[in-house]
Amino acid sequence: MPAATVVLLRPGSGGLEVLLTRRPASMAFGPDIHVFPGGRVDAADADRAALDAAGISEAEAAANLGIGLAPDGGLMPRDALAHHVAAVRETAEETGIVIRAADLIPLTRWVTPASLSRRFDVRFFAAFVPGETEIRGDFDEVADASWLGPREALAAAARGEIEIWQPTFVTLQQLDRLGERADLDDVRAAFAPGTDAGGPLIERLRDDLARVDAPWAAGIPGRRARGWLAGTAEVVVVDPTDPTGATSDAIGVEVAARGARLAGAVITSLAPERHAGVEMLAHGLGLPVAAARGTVPWAPYPVVEVGPGESLPFGAPGFTIEALRSLG
Repeated sequence: MPAATVVLLRPGSGGLEVLLTRRPASMAFGPDIHVFPGGRVDAADADRAALDAAGISEAEAAANLGIGLAPDGGLMPRDALAHHVAAVRETAEETGIVIRAADLIPLTRWVTPASLSRRFDVRFFAAFVPGETEIRGDFDEVADASWLGPREALAAAARGEIEIWQPTFVTLQQLDRLGERADLDDVRAAFAPGTDAGGPLIERLRDDLARVDAPWAAGIPGRRARGWLAGTAEVVVVDPTDPTGATSDAIGVEVAARGARLAGAVITSLAPERHAGVEMLAHGLGLPVAAARGTVPWAPYPVVEVGPGESLPFGAPGFTIEALRSLG
């Protein structure tokens, strides 16, 4: 199901702030979760009248979303513009805040795992609003709302004060990297689509090791990052970066062709490029996740810590992995 999410940003006294809304406890899907405003793309968002009133063209919308730079489920320019229309509409419906399609900065793409009761293919956008902007009105899908700095929000999640999902976690990480005084140009540059087209590539280097060249690095179109498959009969995925499912699907085909099975995932750091795609494995396939002790102070998924020289708690008996260098 196509959907759009908007990360509303404003300048605050302490620096950049982001709007997080809490879903009501009565919601069937994601009760009490803190999220960015957004929702599904409705059929009416693709009506000719809605598209003509958007203020940007289909070609501009397609370029914004990096269509053709990575496997995107056959998204067409008209669909891309409908996502922009939905982003503007959902923001107004859930917060009372009015933005324009031309104000939207494309960020990332996330696809929820098949294991969830509802599956969404979500395009994330950002939009800057004036510093005094507040949510206006009472809304069925919003129980509470707050403006927080990205680092402040991450700390609140780590303390258990708010509950967030993986896409929100990684987006906050990406924004926190930019610093407290980040502006529109900083955000646009940080999330600009790359230029590397094509799908996932898996190159077997030896019987127990393959290199994974993944698209959608940390959800950004046209950007790629490297991961690994380690093991023979019991295969461990190292540093899953792609949150769209394209790479995890390719890995599943590769592992099945070997007559092997996926045993778990390892992340070498909490850099977004190293763990953005872990939800597809941890939640989607129910695989355990391990990391070096002390490298993951908190994450929105269970992590088993492994010390130097210790065997992984999954995979072949006695199996160890040593990361000699990692990003972040």
